[in-house]
Amino acid sequence: LATSLLPWQWLDISMAAVMAGINILTVNAGSPVLGYSNPLSADASAADGERIPGGKPCPPSSQPWQAALFSGFRLICGGTLIDRSWVLSAAHCRMRTPFPVRLGEYNLKAIDWSEQLKLASKVIVHPAYDPQTKNNDLMLVKLLTPVCLNSKVNLIKLPARCPVPGTQCLVSGWGTTSSPQVSFPDVLHCANITVVDHDVCRAIYPGSINENMVCAGRMEGGTDACQGDSGGPLVCNGELQGIVSWGPQICAQPRKPGVYVNVCRYIQWIRETIRNN
Repeated sequence: LATSLLPWQWLDISMAAVMAGINILTVNAGSPVLGYSNPLSADASAADGERIPGGKPCPPSSQPWQAALFSGFRLICGGTLIDRSWVLSAAHCRMRTPFPVRLGEYNLKAIDWSEQLKLASKVIVHPAYDPQTKNNDLMLVKLLTPVCLNSKVNLIKLPARCPVPGTQCLVSGWGTTSSPQVSFPDVLHCANITVVDHDVCRAIYPGSINENMVCAGRMEGGTDACQGDSGGPLVCNGELQGIVSWGPQICAQPRKPGVYVNVCRYIQWIRETIRNN
């Protein structure tokens, strides 16, 4: 975790890892969906205890709504379980169905039989998604069969209202813990960040921020989402307030917060889409 003007899609892993959560073979940085032109590479896994800049490994089972979206053997993006049959993620993570979706995942190199492997049967990208401006960067992923809810796989609430500047939030994912060099962790990482005032964020990214986006980070730098975290959750006071979307090419810079989909703006679309599909 640490953030980039770009989406992130990368970890190559073995079939065993897809099916049972073991043995990452290689980690290769591919081309982010929104035109990130600097391919990166990394060792297969981070050393034990490797931390998100300003963050740390999440306590096991503390983020039971966290989903992992795969393409073949490659971990593409994060996502969030909002219904037994639906995962919310970023539109720039879209791919052809079927593809594996894993719930209850924590350590990519360890077997945990409480994990649930599902197949995505349908992807519904927001109809107004614009890959150039990154506006409306969200999609719903329908699972072929519903998950079984338990302490390790559970839903998160959609927000009752939009986030207030200064709100303390938590972002999670398996993205790189360093930037511009990349180092991907084995376990799910969490970082505490703060919602940034909308006008301040507009001034930082002139012409790029609208009401469908929310900015969060540490203005002093050092903590952020980063390559590999796209589509994952920004959780504030137990509600899903954001989806990891984009940010500067080098993560966790001072006065360069990450930019997230402002989930509160899409409650009606989310609920209607689920109801109609």
